[in-house]
Amino acid sequence: MPANTSPIFGLTPNLQTNGTTGMSQLVTLAANDYTGIGANNVLAFTAGSNGSFVQRLRFKPGGTNVASVARIFINNGSTVGTATNNTFIGEISLPATTAIATAATVDIDYPCNFALPAGFKIYWGLGTAVAAGWTCVAIGADY
Repeated sequence: MPANTSPIFGLTPNLQTNGTTGMSQLVTLAANDYTGIGANNVLAFTAGSNGSFVQRLRFKPGGTNVASVARIFINNGSTVGTATNNTFIGEISLPATTAIATAATVDIDYPCNFALPAGFKIYWGLGTAVAAGWTCVAIGADY
């Protein structure tokens, strides 16, 4: 497929779940850091070979959880364990949730609306450990 010569529009949709396509991986352990190097931070998105546009991150609980926070980082594509390769871009509160058979659990959207250079990544981590876990779906497009 040829490269997109008008990168204001995405060429192909790109949905990623915790860094993979396919089934969600629930995150239960806390990273609780502001540097992006926490042991329990999880890859949410990797930009394509021509860069990508990320519209939003959607957080969804996997069941009953205590309240927590999702902290979100951009990584320059290099070693995530080096703090200078990561930028803390924001955080969003995740409420306590109760999974029941008669009501939906909450969807929490973190708006991004920015372009990422080729190979850059988005990581996220929880501030507090939870029981059932949360998953993150990155919604965007590759250029």
